[in-house]
Amino acid sequence: MSITPLELRAVVDELAPLLGARVETVRVHAEREMTLSLFFPAGAFTLLVSAEPGRARLHVASRRPTAPATPFPFQVLLRRELTGARLAAITLPEERVARIVFDRARGQLTLLAELFTRDGNLFLLDKEEKLLSGASRDLVRDRHLTSGEVYRSPPPRERSSREPSSLEPAGSGPFPLSAALEERDRAREAARALEEGRRRLLLPVRAGLARADRTLDKLSEEAARVPAAYEDRRLADLLKQNLHAVQRGSKEVVLTEWTPEGPRSVRVTLDPALSARDNMERYYRRYRRIADSAARVEARRAEVSARREELAQLFRAVETAREEDLHRLEREARRLAAGPRPPPRPRRARDAPLPPYRLFRSLQGVALLVGRNAEANDELTVTVARGNDLWLHARGRGGAHVVAKLEKGKAPDGDTLLDAAHLAAHFSDARGEPVVEVVVTRAKFVKKKKGTPPGAVTYSQERTLNLRVEPPRVERLLASEETA
Repeated sequence: MSITPLELRAVVDELAPLLGARVETVRVHAEREMTLSLFFPAGAFTLLVSAEPGRARLHVASRRPTAPATPFPFQVLLRRELTGARLAAITLPEERVARIVFDRARGQLTLLAELFTRDGNLFLLDKEEKLLSGASRDLVRDRHLTSGEVYRSPPPRERSSREPSSLEPAGSGPFPLSAALEERDRAREAARALEEGRRRLLLPVRAGLARADRTLDKLSEEAARVPAAYEDRRLADLLKQNLHAVQRGSKEVVLTEWTPEGPRSVRVTLDPALSARDNMERYYRRYRRIADSAARVEARRAEVSARREELAQLFRAVETAREEDLHRLEREARRLAAGPRPPPRPRRARDAPLPPYRLFRSLQGVALLVGRNAEANDELTVTVARGNDLWLHARGRGGAHVVAKLEKGKAPDGDTLLDAAHLAAHFSDARGEPVVEVVVTRAKFVKKKKGTPPGAVTYSQERTLNLRVEPPRVERLLASEETA
């Protein structure tokens, strides 16, 4: 939450001992969040100034936020103008507006921090109060502010209530209110991160539950066709007993069926283009097709029902999970092919060559590299793979070389071995077969002889896995693909 006006006033009073400190460096961590590294002969402190929506605050920080992947333009200006300056004053000319003044040989500069709850901003002003730049350029344009013009305050806002602050000083250091603000923000961010982590897992798990429900509905529809199949068998049996009574070219025939209750007439629909025997076989075939699938439908329905129950239990667990549980629950979600999608791949420059492999992740996070084609297989096996890495290939089949990247001296865990073997089977001519033989050895035992065709290698010290393919595992692996 953002700092309140009463808290801000109390913290500004607390920051008075920082006056006179020299600015060592400036870092911009988010569009409207920065830290100043301040140096005294007796020590160093970090002053955090943030106008980020919902997190506006000003206090001494015990640790800096993480640095962005790409520096913000505002940081370049701040470092050029403020490095080496002395902190001269921190005042509150308006509610939620802090003026941080710096002395330097070329004249004073002011960092103006509008610490509003939603649309705050940071401005750097020269000694004549002219705007040099603002942290959020969009908000600068919205206010019709222009570099080189005198800064204008925002329109008056409704003043906040003067209820007492609930902030209690924390710790025994020289800045207890700053410590309390930092602790409160850290707790809020931890709660937000936990909620986001839960939401990130709940979305695909909820989608997995919906898929399981749709599959069960389809299986129920297939199961409902079984009684009709037995009716087809009854009509086939009746035709078999009365082949002589059926004339070719008939669209239907009325036959007598003998039941425990006595004889009754049954109307049987026929294909006029078929003979009586062919019509009989047609009914038998329809019966066998549905009856043969009935056992598979029941087995599949039991499998999907069990998986749905696991997903439901996982959903309930994620709803109440702690932060330390999320990694384990994500692995469980990926095992059930309901893990979150990997982040979107960055666009590759047109002239940037593709690596010779596609990158997947095992359930334990191990990198699994899959050769793109025969030439890429050679490069993956000979150049990319290291001696301790695991090397896999579908025995006797054309397909990709697969390399599991392992730390030196470490053996693969069971899930990593199975994941790599499934990729070797999937990216081979054996794709779709229920059982595939997969060769496994260390990369150092794989050799490429001179003059052999692309992708052809010899290997030793191998063992063969009779892999029973698990479709959910393949689905989970394919969903884990990352940009190599």
